[in-house]
Amino acid sequence: MRWRNISWLPARPWLGAQRVHIRPSRAGLAFAALLLALWIAAVNYRLGLGYALTYFAAACAIADMLFASRNLAGLALAATPGNPVFAGSHALFTLRLINRSARPRHAIHLAISGVEAAPSLADIAAHGEAAVSIVVAAPQRGWLDAPSVRLSGSFPLGLFVAWCHWQPDARVLVYPQPEQGAPPLPLPAFTVQQAKQARQPDPPDGTLELAGVRAYRPGDPLHRLAWRQIARHDGEHVFSKQFQPAAGAPAGASHGSIVFEHASLHALAPEARLSRLAAWVLQAERTGLPYGLRLGALTLAPALGASQRDACLRALALHDSPPSKESP
Repeated sequence: MRWRNISWLPARPWLGAQRVHIRPSRAGLAFAALLLALWIAAVNYRLGLGYALTYFAAACAIADMLFASRNLAGLALAATPGNPVFAGSHALFTLRLINRSARPRHAIHLAISGVEAAPSLADIAAHGEAAVSIVVAAPQRGWLDAPSVRLSGSFPLGLFVAWCHWQPDARVLVYPQPEQGAPPLPLPAFTVQQAKQARQPDPPDGTLELAGVRAYRPGDPLHRLAWRQIARHDGEHVFSKQFQPAAGAPAGASHGSIVFEHASLHALAPEARLSRLAAWVLQAERTGLPYGLRLGALTLAPALGASQRDACLRALALHDSPPSKESP
């Protein structure tokens, strides 16, 4: 019968018996020495009970070897990446150990391969699962693959250690590290004036005038909320004030946006350019000013909100990356 026709077999990737290695532990080596001493004593003194005790202890060791291997074999493995992070911080991966068998799994150690750190310990109930989170340093931008992990266990008697290695199929996107103390946004003169007005509850002069209200969109400043209209609807709907340039406003006032250009920072090093653009993207998002990005052949139209911020930071993170690594 082929494996894929067995309904109870866990979905791959899973730990088959051929992937689980086993070796004696230190306690197992001491136990083997004890068995040898018992057997020599039984032979020298011709003790029948000595033979029985020796063979019984050896049978227990063989059973422990079997159960130690079965404690890992058959587990289904899955990995979930965390949210994108900035370079210089730490990425989070969640590893799921799924037990689809009717027997529980006990004392499974999970550690990052090659890292001297205390391993995580997990017990998995029958037909249950356990989630273990690991934190990995993210030193540079781009895709960060989940590290190889080592699963091990010595349940039930500790005489043998069963282990295997697993490479999770998950990765986290690492954004460029924003420049510390970045210069102010390179805004045109009228855009600076309009950005200042956007931070105020109402425009102080006649440059902008109230055009009406519209449904609230994610990213709208809180001081632009139309509280009167919200109160009329008993808070069921949220509205934002919408402004437009006054009749005497200068030409181009309706745009009120900025496009960050990678080519304009030619005096900086390649990675320093990306760091400054990342800092400017975050500044523009906090300011509430629509912004876009021109990065080589890629152009993102000005917009505002979490999706625009993530799209710009993603483009910066994957700039000049190999095409095969750009897909999530």
